[in-house]
Amino acid sequence: MLKAVILNDTRGDNHFGCFRVMRVIEEKLAEKGITVRATSLVRNDWEKDRNFLAAMAQSDIIVINGEGTLHHGAKAGERLLKVVDHPARGTKPVVLINTLYQENPATWGRYLDQMALIATRDSWSAEVVREQIGRKVTFVPDLSLAEGMAAEHSGKRELLTIGDSVSKEISRELLAIAATYPEARLLPITTTIKASKPHFPQPLKAMREAYIRLHAANFAKRHGNVLFNKTEADFIYDLKRSYLHITGRFHSICFCLFTQTPFLALDSNSWKIEALLNDLGLGKNRLITLTDLRERLADPDSKTYSDTERQKIEDGLAQCKLKADKVFDEIRSIAERTRI
Repeated sequence: MLKAVILNDTRGDNHFGCFRVMRVIEEKLAEKGITVRATSLVRNDWEKDRNFLAAMAQSDIIVINGEGTLHHGAKAGERLLKVVDHPARGTKPVVLINTLYQENPATWGRYLDQMALIATRDSWSAEVVREQIGRKVTFVPDLSLAEGMAAEHSGKRELLTIGDSVSKEISRELLAIAATYPEARLLPITTTIKASKPHFPQPLKAMREAYIRLHAANFAKRHGNVLFNKTEADFIYDLKRSYLHITGRFHSICFCLFTQTPFLALDSNSWKIEALLNDLGLGKNRLITLTDLRERLADPDSKTYSDTERQKIEDGLAQCKLKADKVFDEIRSIAERTRI
């Protein structure tokens, strides 16, 4: 059995999109005969994690789950890429998958040059990387879409569900809108409003978790329309009960696509939402601003997918499944060729 380690295990943020992506990565690797020996949580200082380094030294391949980390020169992004220079890597291959890549320093090209495979999650990122390192780059839409379309909901869609955003301004406006519609429910894609800090040392980590639980309880008391979910399946169930979902979260859009839930999207801190919609051929019609939001809520066309949208989503997700499988086939081949 081939062995892998994964950098940037984003499950530490208690985010259903990240739970799904990591599950897909581990399952796809297992299908190809690759077992995951260790993962390093998001924002973890992996260079000081002795257990992870020991597992990496004994692995056959290193997988970086880029997700939304590699944009605008973020230090956390470079920390992931620096694994190519670490002694515990030895000569084993490093692959970068499922990654955004936007507006990063040209100096990062030396890290990218050493990757055995780069698979971005949008075509714009693929083009940026291709221009920087001068070789072909694969792109596969976010791996949360790699299982294709979910089963159709048998019940009635009667809720207006409203998510949040990485932008506090947008989150405040969404909260205000939710209070004005009787059928509206706040539907975070995270298990709580406040994010966990899995990289914090103890006892700070325990203190943070206690604060999060207290904050969630108080938030639920103040806002009786909030739907806090504990599992990905529960979140999907609530989306399937929605006639429209409004959000500034990238992965919420992904979930809307495979659950066939109409959505309106507010832009995020990178091009990730716009790039995804572009790659699926959906354009910018569902990408709106705060100024447009209330007007679009009154538009009945926002609350249903057109036949054209439905076909493009169906075709796009089918392609995503095929392309994801090819990427993991290639990962298997790379690991076999260079096995230590």
